Amino acid sequence: MKIGGEYSSEKVLPGNFEKLAEEAGLAKPLVKSRVPELAELVIGNLEKVEIANPVAEGVVALIRKRSEQTRDSFRA
Repeated sequence: MKIGGEYSSEKVLPGNFEKLAEEAGLAKPLVKSRVPELAELVIGNLEKVEIANPVAEGVVALIRKRSEQTRDSFRA
């Protein structure tokens, strides 16, 4: 699934979320405040997930990394 025209999660930037907001008819300020909040919720809830599989551990690590990158890109 693409976000604001970008398919690669490692390349999604705040501008892509702004474009997504525009395409979806959402207010850009709402998206700018909500995306980092959601990223923080994801990061916090990853601690609650019990993982017993090495592949799943890798997926969780990737989700954490992408969520942190997204959160931090909105703070810059």
